Amino acid sequence: MKHTKILSYAVVPLLLITTFSIVYLAINKNWSFEITSYFIFLLSAVYILVFEQVLPLNPSWKARKSDFWQELKHFLLSTTLFDALGKAAALALVLYIQDSFFTADTIWEKIPFILSFVIALLIGELLPYFYHRLSHTGNRNSVLSMFLWKIHSIHHLPESMNWFKTNWIHPINIFLNAVLKIAPLLILGFNDQVIFAVSVSHVVIAYISHANTQTKTGFLDYIIVTPQVHHFHHSQKLEEAGNFGNIITFWDITFGTYYNRKGEVEQVGVVKEYLSYPKDKNYIQQLSFPFRNMYKDCCKVPVTN
Repeated sequence: MKHTKILSYAVVPLLLITTFSIVYLAINKNWSFEITSYFIFLLSAVYILVFEQVLPLNPSWKARKSDFWQELKHFLLSTTLFDALGKAAALALVLYIQDSFFTADTIWEKIPFILSFVIALLIGELLPYFYHRLSHTGNRNSVLSMFLWKIHSIHHLPESMNWFKTNWIHPINIFLNAVLKIAPLLILGFNDQVIFAVSVSHVVIAYISHANTQTKTGFLDYIIVTPQVHHFHHSQKLEEAGNFGNIITFWDITFGTYYNRKGEVEQVGVVKEYLSYPKDKNYIQQLSFPFRNMYKDCCKVPVTN
């Protein structure tokens, strides 16, 4: 029991210290950012998967063999293929906008790296925060609002939380997140080192925040999106389902959407009373869901989380 408690305090800080030490070395040793990013992704994946086995938060949330092929589809298609294509398209669009309408500012080269990194985190999270929050509005009188929720709802379909569930995300959601995060950073002239550090932060924190692992994160809950904070975002109790930040909690605290309490979330997933959501194991239905029955669904009273 004592060892379990010590491990629960160490899970998140140890991963952050390890990955950001690698980021520091990559920047100072001129390592390839692309190769380093892949290495950090694999390292964090193995790290989380191991802790989900040795220190699970909810035994019923463990990945099951019967779900293997479905999880593999989401990983290979959403995370590997669509994520790469979405980010490439987003980057191309943003670079075109930057080259056509903006002149990069070199002010960030004149301030300490850690300060420019923190500022980039804040700026890079602002538009995704509002997009994420808007996606949860589910306004029955707005086709756009329902469309955004139906895109994002794919991420909320699972009724369990673990590393694999991070990969449940619609390609349009991936593209919009990438554009809204990258565009302000490139337009404002942040260099590749800062953007590399921000990107790594996003990957590592996104995966650990979905982990089915016992964690004691204390004050970190008010700085970054920890498992404790993000699990509540997936709660079926709408009063708990705030926390729209992807990496940091700053904008949630600032705009009053932060939620936390002692204890664990009781049930995650979507409230299925008002919309006919696609089946968990039908990936094609999940991809087409935002485009089906748009006007019909718009007349219903949606309950989102």
